[in-house]
Amino acid sequence: MNLASIGNTPLVELTKLALNGGRLFAKCEHMNPSGSHKDRTYLNIVTVLEGEGAIHKGMTLVDCSTGNGGAALAWIGREKGYKVKIFMPEGMTQERKDQIHAYGASFIETPKETFLIGAADAAREYVQRHSDGHMFFLDQSSTLLNKFAWHACGEEIVSALNRVSMTPDYFICSIGTGGTFCGIAEVLKRDYPMIKTVGIEVDSSAPLYSARRGLEFEHCPHNLMGLGAGEVSINTVTELIDDVVVVAGDAAWDRMKAFVVEDEFDIGPTCGANLIVCEHLAQLNQGKNIVTVFFDNAWKYKSRWGGVYPEYVEIK
Repeated sequence: MNLASIGNTPLVELTKLALNGGRLFAKCEHMNPSGSHKDRTYLNIVTVLEGEGAIHKGMTLVDCSTGNGGAALAWIGREKGYKVKIFMPEGMTQERKDQIHAYGASFIETPKETFLIGAADAAREYVQRHSDGHMFFLDQSSTLLNKFAWHACGEEIVSALNRVSMTPDYFICSIGTGGTFCGIAEVLKRDYPMIKTVGIEVDSSAPLYSARRGLEFEHCPHNLMGLGAGEVSINTVTELIDDVVVVAGDAAWDRMKAFVVEDEFDIGPTCGANLIVCEHLAQLNQGKNIVTVFFDNAWKYKSRWGGVYPEYVEIK
């Protein structure tokens, strides 16, 4: 595989699911080369920054991640001629750690108590201490190049839906940095003005859900890594999100594992959260056409297949 293998993932119809007379389509981003949607994010960030002259081959690229982004950046960095260093909260899956090392990158684990915000702070401070012009902090959560990466995916979805003459009623997707959700939503709302967009947060760390309902927000540990960093990033354009719902982490893991057994797609636990909300809305609304995203691959979670991250259970 090479960089040209990123993107143009299939939009598949999940015909085995009973959807109250509607149709459900999933954009299979778990089929990207490193096994996750983050390949698109980092290819765009690195390519644009290269074009602007902000980075060049031989530099060290630094970012924070729970693992998917780290692996994606490690692979893209290797392909493009960069060194890569990832800051990640302790306790992430062994598979993603191994993947980062296999691609020739290194990682530094940060205290579990501060989760992703702490990892981002540590990455930023590290680059500041080594500011010799050969290191760059990409900061995926705080650059709109993240969201812009997903316009191409939105265009792919529109083209695929046009080929089957289908107009979507809902776009349903979990929110991490917000780049994937909002980049796709911008395109879908342009082409389908009547579409309703539904964002999903993990119930233990749902800042957007809390703000919309006037609830006090508190970040708590959870088992849906990639979601619930504890803050709303610049990539989360709230005007693009018509509604926000929450899903329990254990329920998402259970739905993911059932789907992996029943269907041919090996997907990760945040995909389980997407399926739960898609099926719930389909039950409430007859004959609706829904689009969602499959973010990453199940093999990245085999070492934690019980859905338990012991490090985070300890600090609840």
